Amino acid sequence: MAGRASSLESLRSRHPLLKARSNALWEIRRFFRSRGFPEVDAPNLVPSAGMEPHLDPFEARGWSSGRKAFLPTSPEFYLKKLLASGFGRCFSLAPSFRDEPEGTRHSPEFLILEWYRPGKPLDAILRDCIDLCRILAISLLGTPRIAGSPYTLDTSLPPRILTVSEAFERWVGTDWKALDSPAEWRVLAQSHGAAAGENWSENDCFSYLLLTRVEGELTAIESPVALWGFPPFQGALARECPDAPGVIDRFELYLGGIELANAYAELTDGVEQRRRYRMFQEERRAACKPPHPADEELLEAVDHLPPCSGVAFGVDRFLGMLFGDTLRRIRHGIPSGI
Repeated sequence: MAGRASSLESLRSRHPLLKARSNALWEIRRFFRSRGFPEVDAPNLVPSAGMEPHLDPFEARGWSSGRKAFLPTSPEFYLKKLLASGFGRCFSLAPSFRDEPEGTRHSPEFLILEWYRPGKPLDAILRDCIDLCRILAISLLGTPRIAGSPYTLDTSLPPRILTVSEAFERWVGTDWKALDSPAEWRVLAQSHGAAAGENWSENDCFSYLLLTRVEGELTAIESPVALWGFPPFQGALARECPDAPGVIDRFELYLGGIELANAYAELTDGVEQRRRYRMFQEERRAACKPPHPADEELLEAVDHLPPCSGVAFGVDRFLGMLFGDTLRRIRHGIPSGI
């Protein structure tokens, strides 16, 4: 009985935070509805939960038919099928799941916000992101400024746009486009302290350098930062930049050195999408991971996608910045220690 009472008291202490979170989600929905975006509920059991080599899904058990199903790592695949059917602009607030180590910025269960703009370039998505961050900060805090540790941010400032090439030249010491092989990536990562063995892929090396050499430098920038133009191996579902062959038309949005959003112009070439799917599954096999099952409906839908841009925005991370990290930890079903 004492344990049950303690559990109830813990829930009572979270009431103010639960209400704050409810207000935040209401503001997000109001933002998109005022801009003509219908909300879409994506399924929580999916035939394939990803394509990228680093995404590890949870497998769902108990299907009487024996079929495999997974918890979604994001609602992306379902929303793209809708776009291919002609649905038009849309957004989704969806619980997502990734089997990865827990930490201050990662949880196995989290809330993701995705939206898509058919017929619009990627800079329209960036404007959405900046407007959303500013409006949420003002609505929920009463000010566009966010005071955290070790950063102070002003969401009313225009975003600072840096290419990944510029960031790497400044803080890693070389332009990533000068690297021609996985071996060269490993040498570069090793020169910055990575224990990069033969099993390290270009993706592994890039992620290490971004995390250890670039993201920390972004903490000192008071405005939002859009890091734009990624290597091809960082774009499983994104198109190349029309004016920069070999560079993926993708940006990541950072506030205070924390990545909040991953956005890109969508790939609309089904043949190329299948090639990338095969390439990334080979990378998973090389890392001794099972390949992601092919989502044939998605692969067929890519050829029917209109030119469009989309984004995944980390709701829990942003609310953690606004209200303190406790707010990220109060969702039902997440142990209090996460």
